[in-house]
Amino acid sequence: MQFIQVAYCTTVPLLLMGWSVAGERTRKVFMNILAVSNLLLIGYSIFLVRQLVALYQLSRQFQLNQPEQLFRPDTTTIRLLLVIFFPFFFLYRPLRQNRWYSMLVLLLLYWNDPVSSWNDYDLFTKIPVYLSACCSGYALLWLQNQLPYQYRNT
Repeated sequence: MQFIQVAYCTTVPLLLMGWSVAGERTRKVFMNILAVSNLLLIGYSIFLVRQLVALYQLSRQFQLNQPEQLFRPDTTTIRLLLVIFFPFFFLYRPLRQNRWYSMLVLLLLYWNDPVSSWNDYDLFTKIPVYLSACCSGYALLWLQNQLPYQYRNT
């Protein structure tokens, strides 16, 4: 699931730049794909929560006296908590298509994990997995009429 962060940080700038120079019809497509990418970032947040729980369980397994020292309130912990909680605001439909909030989350991801720390091992199998996840997310949003340019008739 860590590839979602790398894929998000590489595709969202391209989508935002493409949106700024594209025509009206193409802008709708870019905005729909941006909404899907924002929704997939929630999976990355859940992945980070699972890693933190596993780290806590590991500290308990080795019977550390103070496992709370792993989660001291310093800037790294605060950044990680922001990366975990900010994508959940994409569940709110207007924020899912908001370009400024997407740029804020993008800058937060770049700040938390710089490009030099990205894991690009086995990249050519991760790209089709991310494209499949995007297609599944797009289909899910389309079926629920939650894409930015769909309107509910109810």
